[in-house]
Amino acid sequence: MPLSSAPFFAFLAAVCLVFWLSVRARRLQLALLVAANLLFLAHFSLIYLAMPFAALADYLVGRGLGRVHSKVLRRFLLGISLAVNLGQLLSLKLIPLLTRTSWRWLLPLTLSFYCFQSLTYTIDLYLGEIEPTYSPLTYLAGALFFPCMTAGPIPRMGKLLRQLSSPFLLTPEDGAQALLLIGTGLVKKLLIADFLANNLVDRIFDTPALYSSGEILIGIYGFALQLFFDFSGYTDIARGAAMLLGIELEENFRRPYLAVNVAEFWRRWHITFSEWLRDYLFDFFPKRRKFPILSYSYAFLLTFMLGGLWHGISWNFLIWGALHGLGLGVVFAWKKRRAAPSPAWWTRLLGGLVTFHFVCFTWIFFRTPTLAGALQILHGLGSRTWSLAGITRPVALVLVAAAVLHCLPSSWFDRARRIAAWAPFWVQGLALAALVLLIQTLAGRGSAPFVYGNF
Repeated sequence: MPLSSAPFFAFLAAVCLVFWLSVRARRLQLALLVAANLLFLAHFSLIYLAMPFAALADYLVGRGLGRVHSKVLRRFLLGISLAVNLGQLLSLKLIPLLTRTSWRWLLPLTLSFYCFQSLTYTIDLYLGEIEPTYSPLTYLAGALFFPCMTAGPIPRMGKLLRQLSSPFLLTPEDGAQALLLIGTGLVKKLLIADFLANNLVDRIFDTPALYSSGEILIGIYGFALQLFFDFSGYTDIARGAAMLLGIELEENFRRPYLAVNVAEFWRRWHITFSEWLRDYLFDFFPKRRKFPILSYSYAFLLTFMLGGLWHGISWNFLIWGALHGLGLGVVFAWKKRRAAPSPAWWTRLLGGLVTFHFVCFTWIFFRTPTLAGALQILHGLGSRTWSLAGITRPVALVLVAAAVLHCLPSSWFDRARRIAAWAPFWVQGLALAALVLLIQTLAGRGSAPFVYGNF
């Protein structure tokens, strides 16, 4: 049940209707959320109905961490949570690799986002940054929260549980923003990301030998835009769905391709993932004041190599992560050498161009399944043939439109939200339904799986 599909929106509408009809019975609302979470997971595979047992393990660990003060016992409890979550994650990543068979028919969700989300709870409790929850219903409603189960964003459990422990509220402006987010996400996914994938990116990356250097370069640009609109489209739909249930999820993208260096890129791209890597991995690596550049660069490299392997156990993801780790080390060293960044517009423009092309270069390894495939793309880029005969006019128009939409300031969305809030709720719903029908007419094909749903 992809978040861009008609069955999901029918499911979401039913959940919202029953949820808000039960507004005076808080425990019933939480129970409905737990039931909705389980129904959503069961749609993928009945085996996921065992997920509450794994979630309850973290709930019990959390209760223990809230009461135990012994360092040894606290470390033991944290170790249980790490074993449960990392054990699930490593099993789902390694079993297909070791057995050379695909388990997608049995376990279509890899649960990576669930594991990372759950670890924010037990690690924050261990560090004393949050208080535990003593309501199993509240915990299960948050730990298995269905809008972000497939591909994030990765909420901090402490913040999510605080919202679930407070009265649920949906203002007209929140409702307008939710529907606007869902509509925006559908446009991003179905009209831009899927179009670029079907008409440009898949063809070039699958058979690069048939295309010129110019066409391959356009294909790489196209994948950069496809990935952004695919993933940010999912995030918009997930945030909108959560907002209709009175829950606010974190923003995950802030025009990342306008970043002027790699560090800024990761403050704008997949923000919840990069913050997770920073707070729960990078910060725990030792850094030596005597050799700050060397020790920080080492920590960046190791953090992002592990982050690359989280996407998949392959040389390509390892290379992708290593390149970003090296890039962050270079930026850190550069900032250490210079007292302050130059305010000149041309330096920001140059930095933005270099950063964008560095990121596009790393996307080659991210997109191709094998190292041989990545080398074939690089060989095609080096052939210095510049025909653009394979780039059709509709593809060119969508590429330009995607680039323009990516650069639109966030204030435009805020203005659209305020305008939409003036309309009655039923008018907003009809407008969204009309948009869905228009998208289906223009898109012509069914929605492809979200790229990050595979991780």
